[in-house]
Amino acid sequence: MSTKKIIVPVDFTTASDQAIKQAINIALKSGCSISLIHVIGEIAKDSAREDLVKTRDQLQALTEKTEKAGVRCETTILEGSIFSEIPAIANNPENFIVVMGTHGIQGFKQKLLGADILKLARKISIPCLIVQDECINQGLNPIVLPVGGHDNFSALAKAVATLAGIFDSEVIIYSVIRKGEPESEKIRNNTQIAEKIFSENFIRFRRVREELTIISVGFARQTLQYSDATGAGLIGIMSVKSEEHYYFAQADKETMVNNRHNIPILCVSGLENF
Repeated sequence: MSTKKIIVPVDFTTASDQAIKQAINIALKSGCSISLIHVIGEIAKDSAREDLVKTRDQLQALTEKTEKAGVRCETTILEGSIFSEIPAIANNPENFIVVMGTHGIQGFKQKLLGADILKLARKISIPCLIVQDECINQGLNPIVLPVGGHDNFSALAKAVATLAGIFDSEVIIYSVIRKGEPESEKIRNNTQIAEKIFSENFIRFRRVREELTIISVGFARQTLQYSDATGAGLIGIMSVKSEEHYYFAQADKETMVNNRHNIPILCVSGLENF
């Protein structure tokens, strides 16, 4: 894994500073290098040179800080939209993970809100770790894995297993059921898939099922309440919506990404590298 890169989009805010801290944490454990990416919109001609010099100076300062921590670092400046430029860089087999910072309801300077973070994550084939500017940092342990009815849930389970192996984390396979309703066959199957992946990779895990007690259309609020009470260092979710919970999945995922507990969220799209 030492040849892999961790991609970190930066906008020189406290949120991207937190993303760099998390990326360094992962890099020191995995041996990966870090690639800092700054995407700028169209630059006015009269200020283009001055802005570019300032950006290069800021990236150089971040590079020196990262390398001082013991991690190899490179930088790239791109012009365009984050929704095209970041996936173009990230969707490469040589990359390990994307670590993105968000201010919760503010996000990147290009106005990344919760919905936009998910839109971006869905375009990226490798796992995306989303952290807030007041993100907790407990070594990503334990990891809560809410089980969804997704067709490619194994991609998320494998990503969680990889991080759990790096940080020696326990994984909590978690699900919420409504009173009087049986657990769906898809949820049961995906639970078994996750258990098999964790067993094969010698990952410590346990299974937790809870009855829905919080009045809500979706399951995000109860999942977050459980995760906070458990002291979770990470929650893993699919960035795409499942057919089973399609009508409330988007709102649930936005709640997760912008969670008030500042728990990092691992998003996996299930896309194949290309």
